[in-house]
Amino acid sequence: MRSERILPVIIGPTCVGKTAFSIELALSCGAEIISCDSRQVYIGMDIGTAKTPYHLQQIIPHHLINVVYPDEEFNAQIWSSYAEKSLAKIQERRRIPLIVCGTGLYLSALTDGFFSLPDLTKEKKNEIELKIKEIEKKSPIYDFLINIDKESALRIHPNDKYRIKRAIEIYLLTGEPASLHKKRTKQTKKEGICYIGLTMSRKELYRRINKRVDNMINDGFVEEVEFLLKCGYNETLKAFQAPGYRELIEFFKGSISLKSAISETKTKTRNYAKRQYTRFKKLKGVNWFNVSEGYTEIVKNAIDVFKKI
Repeated sequence: MRSERILPVIIGPTCVGKTAFSIELALSCGAEIISCDSRQVYIGMDIGTAKTPYHLQQIIPHHLINVVYPDEEFNAQIWSSYAEKSLAKIQERRRIPLIVCGTGLYLSALTDGFFSLPDLTKEKKNEIELKIKEIEKKSPIYDFLINIDKESALRIHPNDKYRIKRAIEIYLLTGEPASLHKKRTKQTKKEGICYIGLTMSRKELYRRINKRVDNMINDGFVEEVEFLLKCGYNETLKAFQAPGYRELIEFFKGSISLKSAISETKTKTRNYAKRQYTRFKKLKGVNWFNVSEGYTEIVKNAIDVFKKI
């Protein structure tokens, strides 16, 4: 990313109202929206990922929604490369790129850079997976990560098995901690970000989360998951780690009731929102706005912030 580029980025937990706010802001300042979301990239996963309604995508151009199918490989590094291309095209049209971020790791890949690793052959990947399984047999893998890369462990939630395993994979592949690779890469990147953070009381946020899950069920979330399974997608896909998909898959397997699946989805979504808050609160220079004050006034204030960059 070029150091002279200043990017406006909207951050905030799920259900805080980033979509509605970004639409109003984009209409006010002539922007195009880039979705920074690790689940909205998947085709066919619409209701459960709360994608921006299609008719609004026609009014305001959206990028990086419906990029790959659920069984295709996708990660932060791939997203970053796609985002760079979208940014270039938007700026060529002399429009403002507006990043709407729910996945902090993806944003970090763009702003801080992503270190390159040696080619991972199928044989090497299988070898590393076997090593991690052996580690799991002896002790919790989070404890192992603390021993080999305490800095990364402090940044990763103990229950976030995907990122824990990823950090261990990097160590086993390179012989060096992931945090060391990250430091080296950061030295070559200079981000220019104008953060607009949206927040509200936890009580109101959790009420919204519960209501959104109920609305998703009414809008056909159960049928969406059923269709994806009928398409032959494997239930273990990374795409299905998003809150709600795993729970509804368990419902279709007969492991839990629909009521329990809905309840667990609400709980996991609330926990996900907590993790988002934790990550975003660590960012420096964020202009935080309480959405309870109303979007119209916040949009005006956000535009004033943009004019200063």
